[in-house]
Formats: sequence, structure tokens, C-alpha cells
Amino acid sequence: MKKKRWMVIFLLLLALGLGIRGYMFPKQIYIGFASGLSGQWSQLGIQVRNGFLQAVEDINKAGGIRGYEVIPIIMDDKNDNDNIPILLKTIKEKKVDYLVGFSVSVMIPSIMEIMEETDILIFSPTISANGLTGIDDQFFRVCNASVEETNILIETLKSSPNKEIALVYDISNKSYTEPMRDLMVKTANESDLSIVFDEAFDSRVADYDDLVSRLYDKQPSGVVILASGVDTAQIAQRLKALNVDAQMYAGAWATTHELLESGGKSVEGMRVSGLYDINSDSPQYIEFKKVMEKTYNASPSFPEIYGYETMMILSEAMTTARSFEVKKVKNALISTRVFDGLQQPIEIDEFGDAHRPYYIYEVRNGEFVGFD
Repeated sequence: MKKKRWMVIFLLLLALGLGIRGYMFPKQIYIGFASGLSGQWSQLGIQVRNGFLQAVEDINKAGGIRGYEVIPIIMDDKNDNDNIPILLKTIKEKKVDYLVGFSVSVMIPSIMEIMEETDILIFSPTISANGLTGIDDQFFRVCNASVEETNILIETLKSSPNKEIALVYDISNKSYTEPMRDLMVKTANESDLSIVFDEAFDSRVADYDDLVSRLYDKQPSGVVILASGVDTAQIAQRLKALNVDAQMYAGAWATTHELLESGGKSVEGMRVSGLYDINSDSPQYIEFKKVMEKTYNASPSFPEIYGYETMMILSEAMTTARSFEVKKVKNALISTRVFDGLQQPIEIDEFGDAHRPYYIYEVRNGEFVGFD
């Protein structure tokens, strides 16, 4: 009898909770999220997802978007375009009009196919390929095009005494790395930089021992690596094993926890182009950092920050538009132009391309620190 009474109380409390939730959110809006959550480069996608989900939680705690509860639809694209039919099926079944994703530029074919087959708006936290720049379409992003990243890396190289440069880049994500490589080679030919070793590799099948051995023969004073954090770490380990006395540089793709965790002492002193202000004292960022550290036991880096900002900007545009109609939300994104990020304002131009500062970090004692 007592057990039955407690069961009745439990059911009543459950019904009350559901009733309150239904009162708070009489309607829902589905927001899709697609990223590589398993397989190669999955840590980047997982970190972006974590930031995105934190934004969803904060939005719903504050009453949702125009009173609608945000329901995230999480999809694992495995960073493989062969998975696009599964994603399209989910998007259509769930009637998703907005997709936060993807994480790496290799997924551009999927973006193009989704835009051809649907009218949804795709908002990417981290894809920076130049090929999507300056186009009036349904693709938006909160990160800069990679040409801007390349320019800051080039200026760093020019100001360094290390002029004999070895350049290696991962063509498994060539939409990101190849334009960066091309611009670096062009600039070197017009300056006092000298490219003594220039080679592509495919991280899916690469023989890093052979690659680094041939690089070693050229005796560069600087080595630029354009690859993911884990692959950059693999190359750095072999450079250190051969006692290559060269300053190492890496692209922003490498600035994930994986570089520090996998690279260890071999990446000490490496200089990396960065996408966020490590020393930011912005109250919003400090609070976000505190929450993420408590939840995931690690300080957030650019993927979490950009995943969070993407969802928050999308929410603001929906509120400004007073509508969930894609065309009106797109117009709100363009007309608002400048949005408050966690650390600084983010400008989004008429083509959906973002403009924000880049930074240079140095790895010291297993952490990224600002480099002047």
C-alpha cells in the first residue's frame, strides 16, 4: 500500500513537471547539428558540438527562442561525404530548416548537395575554405576565410630570422590546406623567404617517418605544418626525434586539445595561428569558460567557442526577424551585421562570411600562450 502511494506521488510529480515544461514551451523548433563525432578528426567535431549544446542549454534556460524550445538534432557525418544521404534523410524527416555544421572543409561537397536539395540555412562554426567566400547563398560561418589566417602566418614568418622554410600540408582536407600552401609559396617567391621543401601528404595513409626524413635532408630553419592537431603532433614528434633544429609553425586547424595531448614536449615552442583571445577578460567569456571547465574538465578552445557563438548568433537573428522563415532570418543575419561574440564583436558580411581577429600562440609548458 505504501509502495503504491509513493508510485502515485511520483507519477503526479512527473505529470506536474511535464505540465510546467509544456507551459513554458508550448512549441518547439528543431535545429540540426552535423559534424564528425567519430573517426578521423573527431575531437574537433566533439568540441564544436559541446559548445553548440551549451548554447542550446543557455537559450532554453532563458525562455527559448521567441518562446520556442530548441530541440537539437545531432548527426555524425564522420567527416565523410558518403554519409550525406543519411543526413539528408534526417533533415527531411525532422523538417530541419537550420543546420549548424560542418567542422572541416573536406565536407564542402555535402554542403553543396544539401543546398541543392533543400532550402535550409547552413551555419558553420569552423569551415574556413576560401572557395565558399563572397557567394550569395545559404551558407554562413562565424570563422574567417583561411586567406586571412594565411596572411598572419606569413607575416610571422617574415618577421622571424628563420627564412629557409619546409612546408608540409595534409591534402585529405585540401580545400583548407591547398589555398594556404599556394599563397605561402607565392609570397615566398616575392620576399626573402625560401621554400626549401614543399610536399603534400594524405594523413589517412601517410608515412610520417619517410616524410620527415626527407624534410630533414633539406635542413630548414623553419617548418610549417598545415594539418589537424593529432597529425601535426605526429610530425613534430619525428622532427624532435631527429633533432631537427627548426622553429615549428602550425595552422589554426591544429589548435585543439589533441595537439597538446598527443604532442607533449615535442610541440613545446611551436607557434600556431589562433582563432580566439587566450587572455580575454570578457565577462561573457570568463563565465562560459567556467561552465565548460566544470562540465568537461578542460578549458575551452576555439571549437567550443565557435560552436557556442554560432548557435547564439542564429538565435539572435531569429529573434530579430520575429520569424523562423529562412529568408527572413537570413536577411536579419545580413542586416544586423555585427554580433556580440564571447570575446569581441563578430562581423558577418552580405555573403555570410565572418571577419574577426587572428592571433599567434606559442606552446609553453603544455599550454597555448599569447606570442608577440
